[in-house]
Amino acid sequence: MPGAAQAQSHFTAADMTITPGPGGSVSTAFGQTGIVAGMFEHVYQFVLPTNGLASGSVSTRAAIFEGTGDLDLISVVFNGIPLGGRTDPRNEAVFADLVPVTADAVNRIVISGLSRGNGAYAGQGSFAPLAVPEPAAWAMLIGGFGFAGLSLRRHRAQRRAALA
Repeated sequence: MPGAAQAQSHFTAADMTITPGPGGSVSTAFGQTGIVAGMFEHVYQFVLPTNGLASGSVSTRAAIFEGTGDLDLISVVFNGIPLGGRTDPRNEAVFADLVPVTADAVNRIVISGLSRGNGAYAGQGSFAPLAVPEPAAWAMLIGGFGFAGLSLRRHRAQRRAALA
């Protein structure tokens, strides 16, 4: 097996290309190239301002099986959820869908693998915030419950008056 175990590498949102979109959505691209021979673990950490759901994938490609540039993914975990997918001797692609993301909490993507020298991987992700009702919608909802309660109260009072 090439090389000894390498120290863990930590990356932040500054190491990712993050593109904000409409309605609070976010897309991102990340990855590493030139990973030296040996075992590695890369940790990406980032914080988002709203609760939502994320999906993403990580992939590798190699010209020659077990040659320089070949990289094997051992595991990819996003907020505690392992990514699954397909692997063959030269190409790997793993993915996860609908991973919960909590507002203002540290989210983590942990990528572990084996590089045979000059390895590389690429990742991409997308985030959609959960719908939060507008204040006017909350007011209409509360007002609707109030009118329903008032209607039931009047209906009971009229029924008692008719029975008396």
